Amino acid sequence: MSIIPINERRSSSDFDPWSLDLWEPFLDFPLFPSSLSNVFHQLNPGFSAVNSRLDWSETRNAHVLKAALPAFANEDVLVELQEERVLQISTDSGSFMTKVKLPENAKIEELKAFMSNGVVTVTVPKVEARTPNVRAIEISGED
Repeated sequence: MSIIPINERRSSSDFDPWSLDLWEPFLDFPLFPSSLSNVFHQLNPGFSAVNSRLDWSETRNAHVLKAALPAFANEDVLVELQEERVLQISTDSGSFMTKVKLPENAKIEELKAFMSNGVVTVTVPKVEARTPNVRAIEISGED
């Protein structure tokens, strides 16, 4: 079975495999994106989305999560550590919420959060990796 995209620009009779006219998959989905966002507004009229960016990085000593929330002050942002190592960053108004499961090598007892210029930075130190106990063994014998 094969699937040939069909939308307003092309019909099944003018399929040209050598054409540089690429298929844009999101044009074929009637619910995406404007209609889908309208569904959320109909379910919750007070819903307002926050345009934010979430970055996760890993250094040698820590996991660092940054969330850009430019429209919020420190008092409006909540950082919570929930059961099963789940970190939740949210706002009091409910307009932003994200959850991240922390890795097993994270020291959750030493978790720290800092906010500056609308960016929340959560730093979670790593458990020190055990170095294997390696020793050189002398080889005896005759040459």
